[in-house]
Amino acid sequence: MSFRILLSALPIVVFFALSRVAEPWLSILGGFTASSLVLFVTRGNRLIASLTAFGFAVVTVTAALGIALDSEKAYLASGPISDLMFPFLYLWSIRQRRPLIGEVAWEMFPALTRVIPKDAKVFMLLSLGWAAFDVVHGTILGLLLRNLSVTEYIIWSRVIGWPLTGALVGISAIVIYREALRRRA
Repeated sequence: MSFRILLSALPIVVFFALSRVAEPWLSILGGFTASSLVLFVTRGNRLIASLTAFGFAVVTVTAALGIALDSEKAYLASGPISDLMFPFLYLWSIRQRRPLIGEVAWEMFPALTRVIPKDAKVFMLLSLGWAAFDVVHGTILGLLLRNLSVTEYIIWSRVIGWPLTGALVGISAIVIYREALRRRA
């Protein structure tokens, strides 16, 4: 597992830990500070840094709202909001003939994916699949956030989200791997 993947969990871990012992504004500030650290650490990779910056912009707005409204839920809304905004990035990337999944795959697995053109149909379809997933995931997160306590939301959103996201990552990897093998043959 990549260190960056583990690092992406840091903001919610810091927020949750602080929410057990501190006022909401301090928990939000701690989570936001951890998000700033993640942005700083990923700055060397253009694509990852750009995606992180996109999410960070949402977190910045929700953190400010959360502190102003003294609302942990306003801060946590960054998850569903990001999920509902990312499909626009996927669709824009497809329209530009540079599907986001192709860009990410080329970045993460260059030796394997360089045989597949960035605008290959497999990357287009996977980008559409991820866009659809984000719409469903963001909607579910929004419903959970509205109907559960902060602690319940943090727990259930991870229990539901991580396995589904992991499964989609695995499916994407298998599909890309098979496409690379087919093109090499």
